[in-house]
Amino acid sequence: MNGPLDEDADRHWRHSLRNELNVITMAVSTALAMLEHGAEPERVREHLKRAEAGCRRCRNLVMDPRDAADE
Repeated sequence: MNGPLDEDADRHWRHSLRNELNVITMAVSTALAMLEHGAEPERVREHLKRAEAGCRRCRNLVMDPRDAADE
């Protein structure tokens, strides 16, 4: 049975996941635009690293602790 605490936790989890997906989307879009405009590779790399970090945070959000034993 789901109670208010479960619903709040679920809402918070979805909000956190959406935030991270937004970070990833914006970082990749920025990196692509920078590449198209001839930006220095190091500047582009910074945005790709931001996207990579967002992917790791998404992975952590969706990871089931029971799966950690399988790795």
